[in-house]
Amino acid sequence: MKPIFYEIKRILSSKFVIVMIVAIIGLSSLLAYESGSTFTQVSVPNTPKITVGFFLQGNNITMVGYSFNGYGSPEKNIHVDYTYNNITYSSTTSDTGFANVTFPFNPTKYGSTITVNYSYRAFRVSISSVFTYYVPANVTSSGLQIIPDIYNPSNDTKLGFLALYVGGNSKGAPNINFIITPINASNKSQFKTSYLLEHPEFNISKSGFVVTTIFPDVTYADHNYSYAVAAVQNGSVIQSAFAKGPEIGFVGTLTLYSPVTESKLEGLVNSGTSEILGFFIPILAVFSGYLTYGKDRTTGVIESVLKRPITRGGLISSRFLATSVAIVSAVIISMAIADLIIYHYFSMFLSTSFFLYFIWTYIVEGLAFLALVYVFSHLVSSQGALLGAAIAVFVVMDLFWSIIPLAVLAALGVSSSSNLYVQATVAFYYASPGGYSSLVNALRTNSIGSLFSISVNPALFGVTPALVITAGVLWIAIPFLIAYNLAVRRD
Repeated sequence: MKPIFYEIKRILSSKFVIVMIVAIIGLSSLLAYESGSTFTQVSVPNTPKITVGFFLQGNNITMVGYSFNGYGSPEKNIHVDYTYNNITYSSTTSDTGFANVTFPFNPTKYGSTITVNYSYRAFRVSISSVFTYYVPANVTSSGLQIIPDIYNPSNDTKLGFLALYVGGNSKGAPNINFIITPINASNKSQFKTSYLLEHPEFNISKSGFVVTTIFPDVTYADHNYSYAVAAVQNGSVIQSAFAKGPEIGFVGTLTLYSPVTESKLEGLVNSGTSEILGFFIPILAVFSGYLTYGKDRTTGVIESVLKRPITRGGLISSRFLATSVAIVSAVIISMAIADLIIYHYFSMFLSTSFFLYFIWTYIVEGLAFLALVYVFSHLVSSQGALLGAAIAVFVVMDLFWSIIPLAVLAALGVSSSSNLYVQATVAFYYASPGGYSSLVNALRTNSIGSLFSISVNPALFGVTPALVITAGVLWIAIPFLIAYNLAVRRD
């Protein structure tokens, strides 16, 4: 078997290398899965709300309060106070979300008002909200009410509305057809029930409910439309208890979806998979370099290997190439699996340029750290000193490299808004393989900085594709050539 193939087989079968490759691939895949499965374009409000209805029975009024969250689902343990004629009647929402109370009521010909105050606790703080509810004269029940901006629990980017129906004696709703139509919000002629009935886009029937949610099946193509709804019973539009005649309910937009862009996908990878590779690839490189070459070099095992038909130059080259295979394999497989997971959730692959830049970035980091360990293998004479040097290389040039520039520039009093700050930051990026990913990121995003970013034109500060690629090649080639010459001429 040729030396190079023997070394590849030996290194790829090393327990440390196997464990590290499995860890890198597994963790990067897990983060890609988490990013895809939990990604959301909207933030659903979690503040409880309440809507109120009523019905009259004899000399009493029953107030029907329903508390709900952003999805229209019931909220329990919400304390509700109804104040009428300076007397407060209290209730607390149950598991169904209702807080109902019945109390004596003396209607007037001008209508009556009831103050509603609901409160709840959040983060150990009591939060309350107050509004005035109007009970019209000569009306025995509130009937149908429509509350917009309810989020679809199966798809947060789609909206619908909540319908509360309070009939006489707390009867459920009759069969109601909800006619939902897109309208031009600036065209008043479309705010008429006749327009909705003549141009129905969705017709959804519901019956027997007190509260229900309705989510029309809209798509992204409908994102520019606003919608209104009319409720029809037996061919007639249901009259609202709070209007003099039939009215429609304006529910606004029904989709918040926006297409996922390449930049969003790249952001997901940069915040997930890149963090794993940026941490573990240097560890794989540093310690596999120590275990597969440096340790043998400092303990004299190399001398016994040289009895085989292989030169010192051939040995260091074959072991470097063999270890490089492990590093390159870990990077490519991790990125390929992450790309497939992203495609599963977003039906979109990462751009070819980003994919290649990403792979190149962490191959450079891995091989550069590997070459640095090879250099130190020929500069120290003991196994302990080499291990200490390898750990120091990882800690200083990778683990803390994002912090070191900030600390140095802050100590020198360099303003973060100055050109000198940007120039120095770029210089630090070039000065260590641990800064190479930041260099590539600056090239692709036109921004520089770790804790906070500064928008720049990278080319003005020496960050161009040619220079970045050249820097990557040099970070691999120069340390390896130094180690190669030390192995051939010094030992």
